[in-house]
Amino acid sequence: MTDEISAGRRPACPSCGRPATVPASTHHTSEGIVRYARCACGRWLVVLAGRVIGANAGAG
Repeated sequence: MTDEISAGRRPACPSCGRPATVPASTHHTSEGIVRYARCACGRWLVVLAGRVIGANAGAG
């Protein structure tokens, strides 16, 4: 499976549609690589194997 961030394509924020920024942390799991990235709109995104699987409620 190709990881979108590694391939130069950044997954989009489900709220604003902007691409996620550089990951704040990266972790290897049995499901693939999990990354936590901050969007320009302020949301934290949870990215698993290149796909956004979760986001916080918002910046504020």
